[in-house]
Amino acid sequence: MINNIIHDAYYLIYKFNENGKQVTNMQIQKLMYFFEAYYMNVYEVDKLYDCNFNAWAFGPVAIPLYTKFRKFGKNAIKLTDEEVEIGQQIDDNKKQLLDTIYDVFNNISAIDLVNITHMDNSPWKEVWENNGNKVGYGANTYIDKEKSKKWFKNTFVKS
Repeated sequence: MINNIIHDAYYLIYKFNENGKQVTNMQIQKLMYFFEAYYMNVYEVDKLYDCNFNAWAFGPVAIPLYTKFRKFGKNAIKLTDEEVEIGQQIDDNKKQLLDTIYDVFNNISAIDLVNITHMDNSPWKEVWENNGNKVGYGANTYIDKEKSKKWFKNTFVKS
């Protein structure tokens, strides 16, 4: 199974569009961060994606997503028919979990998603503060996946 964060994001973006909603690059960054953490909890794995989420000013950012969707700026992401089709081909288990992420977070604004990732004790906050509150690249900006998994479970998953 190929774990391509962009292909999985296509599916989630499609979910928004299918329901008459718009989603921005900033939102998709946070939602895919939540998705990986959720997936790791459900399937008890240490990671889903080979890419890391970097601690940037507005929360977690996956460089492949940023590179793909930055052209939209603050505007809604628009998918081509081909991108929609690629998103529809992802694994059904991922679709189910992405549907849950959509159901839980679809009415939360970009800034509120940022605020969630900025909560005290969040893995983002730890990395951001350790880096002097500066945007950077490289391993010192990576948010630890295991910490993200535990934080997500403690914050969102009911026991």
